[in-house]
Amino acid sequence: MKKQQQALEEELGRIRAIADAPEAHDVKRELAPLLRHKSNHVAAAAANAAGRLQAGDLVPDLQSAFQELMKNPAKLDPACKALIAIARALIEMDTGSAAVYFSGLKHVQHEASFGPSVDAAAPLRGLCVRGLGRMNHPQALDEIVELLADPEIPARVGAVQALAETGSREGELLLRLTLLRGDKIEVMAEGLTALLSLAPRTSVEFVGRFLARDLEELREAASLALGESRQSNALPILEGAFETYRQQGFRRTLLLSIALLRCDEGVEFLLSRLEKEPESVAGAALDALALYSRDDTVRKRVTSILDERNSADLRARFASGWRGAG
Repeated sequence: MKKQQQALEEELGRIRAIADAPEAHDVKRELAPLLRHKSNHVAAAAANAAGRLQAGDLVPDLQSAFQELMKNPAKLDPACKALIAIARALIEMDTGSAAVYFSGLKHVQHEASFGPSVDAAAPLRGLCVRGLGRMNHPQALDEIVELLADPEIPARVGAVQALAETGSREGELLLRLTLLRGDKIEVMAEGLTALLSLAPRTSVEFVGRFLARDLEELREAASLALGESRQSNALPILEGAFETYRQQGFRRTLLLSIALLRCDEGVEFLLSRLEKEPESVAGAALDALALYSRDDTVRKRVTSILDERNSADLRARFASGWRGAG
């Protein structure tokens, strides 16, 4: 057993060496056989390396290894580690691997756990439907719609990501419908981000409605999605929510989201909160402004405000949160 573990570590070390210095290796010759290694950990590591290196000449080997594993996946690939890694590598290289994606889409692999059995193939289904979406396969939307009703959360998350990657108006409408119907928070959060990625200009107001939902996790997900969208028309929506809601945690998220917009008007709003609000809110604004800690102009204005406020707590927060920047 000890020798087996040592051999496994040696193989994983070889893969790391190839990934770290591909110019010193014959990547295809060395990685191809490892994709068919009897250990699915080694096969997964080899696939991850292929994807990281964008090793396009390994695509046929990745496809072949996937189909070989699918002959008896429960035995050959516990937890679907290698299958997932191979699908991810093929997607990262934007390959037209429709046969692989359709095969993975239909795969279900229930495995024992401490509680009820788990479907280890759920993330694989989510990845494979994304692969179809990215290659604009004519059946992509059909498969995405089916996966939106999958019983497993990772599969449905993959479906909403795939809708964004179709780049289509149909994808936008299906995302809106999914969000309006509701789902688990993981799917909803991904759906909000996906919608803003697919149709940023036209989706800000729609996503902004979720700032008023009862579930705080959903409000925060909408806030962060708006911030990460970097759409300037999201600023008044986030500012309005900040003035409306008084929950400290949510207001902190709103301030961070405003910082994520990376717009001058948002910075001015945060500086005004730092200057005028009580210390609890001012501290949250200071934390959000730390995203700009390498901006000399922002840093000078922050230090000036802190000098005026003369708050030991805010100074300590500044020293901690802005350390090493400037």
